[in-house]
Amino acid sequence: MQNKLKVFKENHSFTKEEIQQQFDDFVKWNFYETHSEIEETYKHNMLKLFDKFKKTLDNTQLPKITDDWWFYDFHIDNDGVKLTLNFCDEFKIESEIDRTWSMNSIEDLTLLDVKCDYLDVKEFAKVHNVTDTTVRQWIRRGKVRTAKKVGRDWLIPSITKKPKRGFTNVTYRWRYLPEGIKDRFPYLIDHNALYIFQNEEDKSLYDIILGFPGELNRAKITLSTAERESLELALIGGSFIDDVEELL
Repeated sequence: MQNKLKVFKENHSFTKEEIQQQFDDFVKWNFYETHSEIEETYKHNMLKLFDKFKKTLDNTQLPKITDDWWFYDFHIDNDGVKLTLNFCDEFKIESEIDRTWSMNSIEDLTLLDVKCDYLDVKEFAKVHNVTDTTVRQWIRRGKVRTAKKVGRDWLIPSITKKPKRGFTNVTYRWRYLPEGIKDRFPYLIDHNALYIFQNEEDKSLYDIILGFPGELNRAKITLSTAERESLELALIGGSFIDDVEELL
């Protein structure tokens, strides 16, 4: 147990200074020292968000964590950066030689939630040199999944990438389903997540996996392009949606 705790403490952050350094290392590795090409508009907007998060963190008081298995962490959302307090409820050392490990943790409390700027349809279209109509088509076809409905229009996080050609597999997770969604899509009832994959044999069809891996009531259905687009448009921007993750 002591060896596990030692390895755990070597790889996590317990003070403000440590989480600041962890975040700086993340930004440096992924946006400055990476060998992957990053689209300039996306990089500019991400670095703007990161600077905003760092300034907010600088002005935040964080106590040193002294209780075992608690730690600070951060993660990037579709529209911002969150700093969280977490508890590790399972820790395994996979290899003593390589010092590799795995763990399960519970997010206990969100301490900071720093959002990026939001763009309306016209602004997003201008940034990516397309028409307003094109942006609305992207949303309707499920190609801009981070948009949020405000009244009769849409707002889009500035860190949203310009859609690529073709379909991108995706996961939606939710806390509850509004009655209107249940009425339109009854197959979603009793589930809290779905995974959408393009059918490998027929690209006009989409396989929908309902439920989390390991759940006994997990199910699979197949939808046409029009049915899939109708489903996604109903989910995109919904206040009941907890998370949207594209599976690259």
